[in-house]
Amino acid sequence: MRDKPHVARFFVSVATTAILAGAVAGCQTTARSPDITGSIGNASEARAEVSSTGDSRVPTEALGERYRANPRDPDAGLKYGQALRANGQYSQAVAVLEASTLVNPGNKLLLAAYGRALADNGNFKQAFDTLTLAHTPANPDWRILSVQGTTLDQMGRHE
Repeated sequence: MRDKPHVARFFVSVATTAILAGAVAGCQTTARSPDITGSIGNASEARAEVSSTGDSRVPTEALGERYRANPRDPDAGLKYGQALRANGQYSQAVAVLEASTLVNPGNKLLLAAYGRALADNGNFKQAFDTLTLAHTPANPDWRILSVQGTTLDQMGRHE
């Protein structure tokens, strides 16, 4: 009878170890996924505008015209950048979102989208630094923290 608590603790310990090992293994990726930072921004909103013909590319012409008409409009820059990202045009998305953050430096949504676009483009260090500006320790955003973790993982800093 005295062995039952030890056996129960052993099985709880094994189960806990298995769960933690699975969680850690899921964090260490070696290949770059096309949407490695899928937790920030609304590329899915941009994808919702997919044409009825089944074309998976997001139409960017109207968004681009709106952005060019008023490059200081943070919403126009954000939506255009997200549409470009959704189409896999990562360098163009970086350029648009960078310009938008320069004219709207305190906009946390733009900073988060810019950081995500940088990560998609492979600029992991700059992405991490930009994402650090996109939230505050007093008001952390788990989505941004998740992307930062992914960028650190891509840089080989798994700890």
